[in-house]
Amino acid sequence: MIEFYLLEQFIAFAKAKTLSKAAEDLHLSQPALSRNMKKLEDDLGVKLFNRTRNKMELNDNGHYFYEHGRRIMEESEELITSLREYDRKNRTISLGVCSPAPLWILTPLINECFPHMNLQSKSDDENQLLEDLDRDLCQLIVLHEKPLNDSYYCKECGKETLMFAVPKNHKYAKRKSLSFEEMNGQNMLQMANVGFWSFVADKMPDSRFLLQDDRYSLSELIEASNLSNFATDLSIRYLGRSESRIYIPVSDSEAEVTYYLVCKKENRNEFSSLFSVL
Repeated sequence: MIEFYLLEQFIAFAKAKTLSKAAEDLHLSQPALSRNMKKLEDDLGVKLFNRTRNKMELNDNGHYFYEHGRRIMEESEELITSLREYDRKNRTISLGVCSPAPLWILTPLINECFPHMNLQSKSDDENQLLEDLDRDLCQLIVLHEKPLNDSYYCKECGKETLMFAVPKNHKYAKRKSLSFEEMNGQNMLQMANVGFWSFVADKMPDSRFLLQDDRYSLSELIEASNLSNFATDLSIRYLGRSESRIYIPVSDSEAEVTYYLVCKKENRNEFSSLFSVL
């Protein structure tokens, strides 16, 4: 039986080809590395090096041991990576969402139902989310339409209604509702990553959208600008509202969506406590 650190140091020496370079790479003194290589030979009961007064190099045994030892090292690194990934999956719930709002709804519920688990989230288009679910890259996903495949289990987890947030002096400020067509041509402030809601740009082709990556920066611009922006009933509930804006529901049918929490059917029982509180 050999000690693993000795194999690591041997591999480093074989790659570096000189004792001085290997010692430098390993942050060891040359005498310490030389002693460790002698200990490795003693543990194995086999000579691995040809030694002269000023040089140490691998002999045939050493080259043979290096080839097999290198594979053992690579396999051990793969094993460690695989073990860490296995541990991460057992301690992590991976959630993919099609827009920001489901995270606001689900994060506190997941933390309550699974207090010892970490939540990892991502936002992507719905086809990619389904692919990630099939490949077990996500355990849960949220879509704004029910999946057609009966291999999934899903349950409604919320509704969201889109609104125009217009300045108080805006010409439409007293309206009870507004359509995309009516607002087409007006420039808008908008968060960059809004998931499937990005379709609104197609509904208002004559408008320019000033996209912001940071929500704080968007909030600052909203307070300082006369440009309108989008909001939803959920963003108002979870993030608050600006007192300088009038919030007017969008009248188009696409402006109201229902969200569905989805998992593989075989994993339904694993997340039953979460589905039961929706």
